[in-house]
Amino acid sequence: MLLSFIRVGKTQGKGKNLVKKGTTALLLFYDFGVIWNLFKVILIMEAAKRKTSPTKAKRPKKLRKQDGIKKPTSAYLYFVSDYRMVLKKKGENISKVQEVAKLCGEAWKSMSDKEKEPYSQKYNQDRSRYVKEKEAYDKKNGKDPNKPKRPQTAYFFFLADFRKEMANKPLPDGKKIPTLAGERWKEMTSEQKNVYEKMVEKDKERYEKAMIEYRKENPEVPKKPVQRKKIVQEEPPEESESDAEDDDDEEEESDSDSDSDSD
Repeated sequence: MLLSFIRVGKTQGKGKNLVKKGTTALLLFYDFGVIWNLFKVILIMEAAKRKTSPTKAKRPKKLRKQDGIKKPTSAYLYFVSDYRMVLKKKGENISKVQEVAKLCGEAWKSMSDKEKEPYSQKYNQDRSRYVKEKEAYDKKNGKDPNKPKRPQTAYFFFLADFRKEMANKPLPDGKKIPTLAGERWKEMTSEQKNVYEKMVEKDKERYEKAMIEYRKENPEVPKKPVQRKKIVQEEPPEESESDAEDDDDEEEESDSDSDSDSD
């Protein structure tokens, strides 16, 4: 390559300048090739490190048990679906979720009990549908719907009261009742929580009494103990007298053969 550049420089009469340019170009080309080879070697080494390095196993996500039964729709949500259509007919922009939620909350709060009655009836109908489907599902999966419910925690008693308190109030932007209830529960003192702790004690007494009656009507079938298979070590078979005699005969025959060979 270098000779070709020199010959080109001499034939064109450009002298030493062309030779210098040719050599510099050749050196640059050579340096680029070396750098490219080093880059490929580095890539191969990094790939090998990734293969050998232990990868952290991802924890499997806990899947929630889903029965596939749609929960009952609340009376307020039935009202919201109707009131959205009213706002649409008035020419309001119903694409803004926060503004629509605020208007629905104000309208629901101003309504009387008689005006809310049709939506409450829809909720009761939907709830009865849910209860029937839930009972059928529990029977199919071996759950007894008549079995007494376990006692609730203090927080769940508080959450029920908090839902009633926030039923007709518009929620802050981007927040839901469970998050607001959690914040309120953290701020409460032990004296304020003591009211719900007493409710838990009463609920435990209710559960124990109900379970006594339930066990009388539904006696538990004792579970059969699982028998584990014992591993028996096989002993080597004992030699019988016939086998021993056969071995003696074979030894005598071999001795006689050896005597004959010696003769």
